[in-house]
Amino acid sequence: MQTGQVGQPYIPGQDKLEEKIRYRLDNEGHSLLIVKTKITAQEIEDVESGAAQLGIYVDGPIIFLLFKFGTSKWNDAPYSWHTVPSGIRVYPQEALEVSTLMVVLVEATDGLVKAVREIPLTAEFAGQLNEYITIQANGSFNGLSYAKHINMVYNQYTADEMREMAAAYMNSSY
Repeated sequence: MQTGQVGQPYIPGQDKLEEKIRYRLDNEGHSLLIVKTKITAQEIEDVESGAAQLGIYVDGPIIFLLFKFGTSKWNDAPYSWHTVPSGIRVYPQEALEVSTLMVVLVEATDGLVKAVREIPLTAEFAGQLNEYITIQANGSFNGLSYAKHINMVYNQYTADEMREMAAAYMNSSY
């Protein structure tokens, strides 16, 4: 995952980005990209230095990375190993780094990086996450079913409710 430097464009030459939240594991490791509009100073502070809380909720073929930084509310990012581009898609044991989560916060309206943070994952949390990804990677995949299943989960649960049902959870003040 490219991270860029705070104050620099996330994608050089692109000054407007689509809002999205994307978690993935690729050849570099675990990453969480948050692209949104009207980022506040509080949101920047929360991502940079607020207590980080992470959870894993698995529903059918989807792994949801749950996250909360500082004063923010719970949020989620759905994940499937099968949706990562093949050139960077790896099993957890093949990634350069699987014990940290790289978080990048980007302002969608100008494409500038507002915060970057590397969060150390506990051994237990990283182990469970990597195990779920390996199981998922070894399973079958249907893109249409995956998309329908995401919609079904979002129609049933909020990120807070997914957190209550999380298979794994960690809290880090680092």
